[in-house]
Amino acid sequence: MILCDRDLLSLGPQLLDPFDETLVSPASVDIRIGNHVIVESKEFIKLAIDDYSIDLPMLIEPGEFILVETLETLKVPNGYAVEMKLKSSRAREGWNHSLAFWFDPGWHGVATMELHNVSRFQILRLYPGLRIGQIIVHRLSGDAINPYKGKYQGATSVEMSKE
Repeated sequence: MILCDRDLLSLGPQLLDPFDETLVSPASVDIRIGNHVIVESKEFIKLAIDDYSIDLPMLIEPGEFILVETLETLKVPNGYAVEMKLKSSRAREGWNHSLAFWFDPGWHGVATMELHNVSRFQILRLYPGLRIGQIIVHRLSGDAINPYKGKYQGATSVEMSKE
């Protein structure tokens, strides 16, 4: 079952830090871009950038791929799972997000989003606080026997693959 706004308002402070009630929609909660970005380069060298703002946005060229962190720290209680969908407004601008944004019960940390400028001609603006996606919270049929304890547990910033 997907949680509605009433349940999201109640669970929100346990789920997200910081929690902002104004980001709650009828069946989701908006999430925002944090302060750190990893930009793909030809040499596959990670480049962390944390000196951009709404007044001095990072410009993402057509075809460019980046990893960004969420502003919010996520803590998924046992008995719940969380997925993220790109906001339709961002998709209409040319953003695309890989479908790797699923969090099992017990997961906690700063989430990493994989973003791609799929437009052919538009340079996209990225800055901390940008509402990029929305999380959908699912109530499970019960508590998980083995909550998440994987390699991305406790992330404090954007992370590359740990494979």
